[in-house]
Amino acid sequence: MINCLLIKLSHSSRGVLSRSYRTLTSEEISIGRGAECGIHLLDPRLSMHHAVIKRMDDGKIHLVAINGELAVDGVVQKNIELSHGTLVSIGPYQIKVEPAPPDVDIAISLMLLQRLPDDFQDLKLRTHEPLRGAASFKRRMALWMAAFIALVFIGLPLAQNLIPSLNQTMAQYPLGFDRVWSPGHVSNAHLHFGSQCFNCHEKLTEQVNDQACVKCHQNTAPHITDPALQKRVFHSSGRLADGMRCAECHKEHKAPHPLAKQDNNNCVKCHADIKAVDAKSALSNVKDFDRSHPEFKLSFIREHAEQPGTTHIERIPQSESARLAEQSGLKFPHSQHVGLVQGPNGVMDIRELNCSDCHRGVGKEMRIQAVEFKRDCQSCHANQLQLGLGDKTFSVPHGDEEAVMNALIAKAPKDKARYATSLKENGCAYCHEIAPEKKDDSVPWRVKKVTINQDWFSKAQFNHASHRTQKCVACHQVEQSESSHDVAMPDRKNCLRCHSGNSPKPKRIASSCMSCHSFHNAHLAALK
Repeated sequence: MINCLLIKLSHSSRGVLSRSYRTLTSEEISIGRGAECGIHLLDPRLSMHHAVIKRMDDGKIHLVAINGELAVDGVVQKNIELSHGTLVSIGPYQIKVEPAPPDVDIAISLMLLQRLPDDFQDLKLRTHEPLRGAASFKRRMALWMAAFIALVFIGLPLAQNLIPSLNQTMAQYPLGFDRVWSPGHVSNAHLHFGSQCFNCHEKLTEQVNDQACVKCHQNTAPHITDPALQKRVFHSSGRLADGMRCAECHKEHKAPHPLAKQDNNNCVKCHADIKAVDAKSALSNVKDFDRSHPEFKLSFIREHAEQPGTTHIERIPQSESARLAEQSGLKFPHSQHVGLVQGPNGVMDIRELNCSDCHRGVGKEMRIQAVEFKRDCQSCHANQLQLGLGDKTFSVPHGDEEAVMNALIAKAPKDKARYATSLKENGCAYCHEIAPEKKDDSVPWRVKKVTINQDWFSKAQFNHASHRTQKCVACHQVEQSESSHDVAMPDRKNCLRCHSGNSPKPKRIASSCMSCHSFHNAHLAALK
């Protein structure tokens, strides 16, 4: 690689010498009339590729002729070593090797010694005389092209939008004249009516308004449950200038790019300082998942203290670990349901249980189904519902206390009380918590209502299918769980092992707000 300092010397009309400096870095520096040459000299007395500056095998820099002549002291040479003070004539120019600064390999000055004669400029002007009538033809052609462009791109589209009868006629065809105004391809979601521009662009020359979107998306929830707050935030907030339209986040005519924007900018406008938008908000400020995000909140199903039998949702931050206890009404140790476990048929009945044996994912997002006794539990726990000995063994139904007592009356009327007590203490109670007794109840005891939570992160969305390359225990650490009260949901620290914020980081996936949250989630706001 050669690092060369080029010094161009020239005289002004008053004879004043001026210098201009330029640094060239290349394996070889070509000199000539060609535009691709490193030292480009527009003079007809030079070849297109006249010479080249290159480093030879001995490490020294030489000037080598290609299609032209080089001379030193009037002697023509093909290869000249460039050392301090060397003067080389190259056509009408003179090259001199100057003292080189410490940061370059070589410094050369270039000066034009023999200017072109005056008759050359006159000949050049006369050989470029334009053709007769060419200017008039070009003007006519330009006018015709301008008229054609105005007709196709302005006249016909305007006529279609301003003349109702023409608009109705063009609506029957797959393409209209105004299609030429389209700035890009329509997204797949809107392809079925993409040729009918007036479905969205209701008024000519005006941007698409929210009413045009709501005509089709009537069931799309707003961002905020409170209509007054929704209107104040999205239509008069100073942070959003003149308000926010649907089209601010949903950019059409950008296919194949997603219809919804995926960056954090619009979210952060409000959520970076949420109190400035709504002083009464209980939400925390959020700027980026990696750098500024509160701890996750888990949704728990709790029974109303004042209204027994009814439940409500309570959201608890994972930082408050003492409150993170599930009250499902079940007795369930995960540690006894992972790996090799003993089945119901004795010590020789060894079974290997995986998470997917009970937690089954369905759909393209692999959402986890609720656990069912018949499908997931009965194969191992049917003996908890068996009573009697020998040929008098019978089973009671699962899930209905009245049906259990009727079965006892039908199968063992004399031992009803003893079998009912056995079920309360060992059978049903093996998996269920027993509810307090109530006076005048039709049955002697009842199990507590089972309230298994199926949506821990009610304000977020999660796709198990995107994480199927990971083991379940990588996020849900249940192998040492001995109680059904334990909550084995991953926290933010766990997610940050694989995910970063809006910007990608080494070995971590960039995750924007939209990766986990949906904007139109007002139906979940009651869980706040």
